[in-house]
Amino acid sequence: MASIGIVGAGTAGLHLGLKLLSQGIPVTLYAEQEPDALRTGRLLNTVTHHAPTRTRERELYVDFWGAPELAMNRCAIHVHGPHPFSLKGRVSEPSLCVDYRLYQPRLAEAFVERGGRLEVMPVDLAALEGLTRRHALVVVATGRSGLNTLFPRVPELSPHDKPPRVLFAAMLKGLRMPEPFGMHVNLVPGQGEVFESQIITRHGRVPSTLIEAIPGTELASMISRKRDDDPAGFDKMLLELMRRHAPATYERIDPTEFGVRGPLDFLQGGFTPMVRRAWAQVGEGRFVMTVGDTHVTNDPIAGQGANAASASAFTLAIAIQDALLSERPFDEKFCRDTETRMWAAVAPATDWTNALLQPPPPHVIDLLVAGSRDNRVADAIVSAFMIPERILGACASPEAAAEFIAQAGTPSAEVLAASGALGWDTGARIRPLAG
Repeated sequence: MASIGIVGAGTAGLHLGLKLLSQGIPVTLYAEQEPDALRTGRLLNTVTHHAPTRTRERELYVDFWGAPELAMNRCAIHVHGPHPFSLKGRVSEPSLCVDYRLYQPRLAEAFVERGGRLEVMPVDLAALEGLTRRHALVVVATGRSGLNTLFPRVPELSPHDKPPRVLFAAMLKGLRMPEPFGMHVNLVPGQGEVFESQIITRHGRVPSTLIEAIPGTELASMISRKRDDDPAGFDKMLLELMRRHAPATYERIDPTEFGVRGPLDFLQGGFTPMVRRAWAQVGEGRFVMTVGDTHVTNDPIAGQGANAASASAFTLAIAIQDALLSERPFDEKFCRDTETRMWAAVAPATDWTNALLQPPPPHVIDLLVAGSRDNRVADAIVSAFMIPERILGACASPEAAAEFIAQAGTPSAEVLAASGALGWDTGARIRPLAG
């Protein structure tokens, strides 16, 4: 049977490879390093897998951390400003955060155990062309070694021309985790966002943070400092940041112990979100597809990057299977048709991410206020927050927000009349929701 080659052993490449194997399709995965090398490397991210991705993991039999006590089923959203408020809800379908230094090597091992072939080798543009002669189709799941240059930016789907946030992610010490476990989201008008979650590592469960700062703000200047230059000074600054912008987290901190857990347990930087064309021609009659971050790169503010990559990988796997069963060639028409299907799978995540990078409109503020006053609405909001298709519908218009509130619970007149002197420059006074 025709084989498929996958360049890149991140989540998109692993989920694609495992899905193809489950469909009886031979696969070779080309990785940059041995799985064991990842285990001792730098923190890759603090990504959280939400319900749809966890369902796909169960389908692939790689839900190795599926014990209920490991999941996060609570979420608190704290809105800061002149009149701060919070909403706290229970997530109907729990999320899970696993250190990718644990997650990706284990999935790579499962891939090999199930008959997949793993080759550790660098793949640049020249090597890629050679691989296209070895496989019926090659899929690029990494942008390294210049491979992302094959896939041009799609301007109409890529509104950002520079990084919208300065980023800092870390595993922490000296922070007592909340009981029950759950995420804390701090929305700081005019500054950015501060997230707290709990991540499963080879050392057990530990607290983590992701800070997203709007460029040019005080928050950005704080987290742009290079921690390696002065680790103690940086940790002291991080403590003050938590005190000012994440008080619900700060109250569980031991100041004498607080800081980044280890020298490899943090990331700093930023990147420009982008949608690229999902295919390229690399030789006479030969085409390659791309998947995951190389196709669609989203800012992590919505926690959707790996989740979208997994959805896209499954969509591509099904398209490959359909083509092989129908003896359809992997030509330009296949690439174009499959790109349309893949974009449909990831567009909601991109739309939701881009929406969160902007100041919220008045009716979204009203929605959050309603959640702060009614636990049933709070539960509905935090459950939808993780699923782009659901939350986009709730936030689409004042009427949609009002309907969402009405279905979740019966808000009081005070909630419906909530005014929003929250510090956001929304350009309009918050209107009471109708209905």
